[in-house]
Amino acid sequence: MLKMLNGVGDKTLYQLNNNGIYTIEDLLFSFPKNYLVYKHSPEKLFEGNDCYLEGIVDSNVSMFKYKKNTFAFSFYLKFDNLRIKMDIFSNIYVGIKIKKGQFIGVYGKYHNTKKQFNIKKLFIENVGFKIETDYKLKDILNSKMSKLIDNALKLKLVFSETLPDEIIKKYKLLEINDYIYKSHFPNSINDMNEAIRRRKYEEFYWYSISLSYIRNKRIVIEKNNRNINLDLKNDFINNLSFDLTVDQIKAIDDVICDLNKPFPMNRLIEGDVGCGKTIVGIISALLMTKSNYQVACLAPTEVLAIQEYNEFKKYLDKYNVKVGLLTSGVKKKDAEQILREVESNAIDILVGTHSILNDRVKFNNLGLAIIDEQHRFGVNQRLSLVNKYDNVDSLFFSATPIPRTLGLTFLKDLDVSSIKTLPKGKKEIVTKVLPFSKLNSLFKSISNHLAMGEKAYVVVPLIENDENNYMDVYECEKLFKSRLDNIKIGVLHGKMKSLEKDKILNDFRDGNYDILISTTVIEVGVNITDATMMIIMNAERFGLATLHQLRGRVGRGTLDSYCMLISDDIDNPRLKALSEISDGFQISEIDFKLRGPGDYLGSDQSGYQNLEYASFTEDLKILKCAKSDSEIMISKYLDGTIKSELFDKIVNERNELDKIN
Repeated sequence: MLKMLNGVGDKTLYQLNNNGIYTIEDLLFSFPKNYLVYKHSPEKLFEGNDCYLEGIVDSNVSMFKYKKNTFAFSFYLKFDNLRIKMDIFSNIYVGIKIKKGQFIGVYGKYHNTKKQFNIKKLFIENVGFKIETDYKLKDILNSKMSKLIDNALKLKLVFSETLPDEIIKKYKLLEINDYIYKSHFPNSINDMNEAIRRRKYEEFYWYSISLSYIRNKRIVIEKNNRNINLDLKNDFINNLSFDLTVDQIKAIDDVICDLNKPFPMNRLIEGDVGCGKTIVGIISALLMTKSNYQVACLAPTEVLAIQEYNEFKKYLDKYNVKVGLLTSGVKKKDAEQILREVESNAIDILVGTHSILNDRVKFNNLGLAIIDEQHRFGVNQRLSLVNKYDNVDSLFFSATPIPRTLGLTFLKDLDVSSIKTLPKGKKEIVTKVLPFSKLNSLFKSISNHLAMGEKAYVVVPLIENDENNYMDVYECEKLFKSRLDNIKIGVLHGKMKSLEKDKILNDFRDGNYDILISTTVIEVGVNITDATMMIIMNAERFGLATLHQLRGRVGRGTLDSYCMLISDDIDNPRLKALSEISDGFQISEIDFKLRGPGDYLGSDQSGYQNLEYASFTEDLKILKCAKSDSEIMISKYLDGTIKSELFDKIVNERNELDKIN
C-alpha cells in the first residue's frame, strides 16, 4: 500500500490519489512526461527548440517591473564566440544573483524574430551534465516524486513483462525492471533514449491491439433490422432547394449501408468547414425516425446545439418528426416536459449538449447517436450515451479533416466517409499575413465593412497577458476602442460561464455587437452569416488546424470574406501555408507534418492510453513495426492460437470501459 511507503503522509497520499496513483505499481509506472537535458549545446541554439547553454554574463543587468512581484531582467551572455541577449521573468531576487562576469547556466529557447533567448530556468552553479525528469503532475513537485519513486525502488519489487518476450528480443528493448529504473533515473542520454524507445513502441503496440479488439468486438454484435426506406431518402433529396455534392451523396449511401448491416454502425463523416455534413445527419435521422427509432444529436456547445435544432426542424417539420432541445439553458419546467416526452417516445430526435448524457435522460428506443465535433467529447462521454442502450448506431462528425496516415493507423475502429467537394457557390476566403505595422490600414478596412452592416471577429491567444509582447482580450479591446469610433464590442473567453458565453454569442448574432473579441472558444460551430472578417492577433501562436477552423467562422453567407493573420513572424510556415491553401484536407496533411497528430486524437480520444512519447511523423519506423506485430498477435489471440494474460488484461480493460455509464 502507498501509505506504507516512506515519505507518504496523508497530504501526499491525497495528492497521489488526485493524480490517479493508488498503488506502488501505479507510482512506478507513472513515467516522466518529459526529460530536460542540461548539457551545453550551442549547436542547438538556432533550431527553435529548448536547449541548455553555459557562459559568462557580459553586461550589467537591466530590470523593469512587469507586474506585481514579477520583474523582467535582460543581460548578455557570452559563450563560444557568441554574445546573445537573455531575458527572464522572475522575482526580484533573481536580479540580485546575476552579476557581470559571473559564470551561469540557462535553459530556454531562442526567438529569431526578437533576437533574444528567453530563459525558463537559471542555474548559478556549474551544472556540467544533468538529466532532469518532469512528471507534470498536479500539486506534486518533481523532486518529491523522484524521492517517492526512489523509496519504492528500494523495495526491490519484481514486475512481470508487459510485452511478449519475442518482441523484447526482436528489438533488443529494455526488460521491464530495467526499463522502470532507467525511465525514472537515466544516468546517460543512452539510458533516456532506450527508455523512450521502449515506451514509444509499447504505446503504438497496445493502442493498435486495443483498436483491433474494438473493431472485432463490434462486428460480432447483432442488432435489429432497421428497415430503411430508400424511397423516403430519394423524396427528401429531390425536394431540396439545392443539389447535393457527389461526396455528400456517397456519405449518405455509406450511412444507409451501415444502418442495414447486422452490427452497429461506427462511422465518422469528416469534411472541411462548410462542406455540408449537417444535411447527411438530418437525412440519417429522418430515415431512423421513420423506422420507429429515436435519435440523439450531441453538440459541444449550446450555440451549436441551438443551430442544429433549428436546422433539424427546418427540414423535418413537414415529415411530422418531433424534435426536442435539451441544454443547460432550457428552463427547468420545459426540461422536465422534454424528459417525459423522450421517455414516452413522443420526441423523435433530441438535440442537445452534455445535458443529454445525464442519467435522467431515458430514451424509449434509441437507435442512432449523432455526435458533432466528436473530438470535443472524450471516449467515456461518448460511451456513456451509446452503451446505455442496446445496439445503437453511432455517427460522428468532424470539421477537422484527418491526415491519411493517422486515419489508416489509429482510426481502425471507425469507418470514415470524406466530404471533400464543397457546395457550389461557396466563395473562397481571402487570407493575408500582415505585420503589426500595417494595423492602421486594417482598421480603415474594418471600419468600411462595419459601415456596410457586416461583423468582425478578432481572436487573441490569451485571456490575461502572462508573457511579454502577446495580446490578451482586454488589451485588444482597448486597442480597437481607441481606433474605431461608435463601435459596439463584445468580449468572450473560456473562463466565462456557459450561459454568459452563449448570451454574448447570441448578442453578436443579433447585432448588439459589431466586433467580437475572443479566444479560440469560437473555433467550432459558430455560424453567423454576416460576419465577414476574421482578424487573428499574434497568429504565429496558433496551430495550423486551429487557424483554419477560425478562418471557417467567416464566409458562411454570400458576402466576400477575409481572414487577416497579424504577426511580425511573416515567414512562419503555418501562416504562409494558410495564406496560400484553402483546402482543409491539404491543410491537415501539412499540419500533420509540422506538428504530428496534436488535436486529432487529444488527451481523451485514444480510448485506451495516451500517446505521450510516440510521434507519427518522427517514429514512423517504430509505428510500422508495432502495428504489424500487434495485428499478428491479436489475430492469434482471437482465433485461440495463443492464450496470454497480457491480452486478457487489455480485453478486461476494454470491457470495463464499455460498462461506464
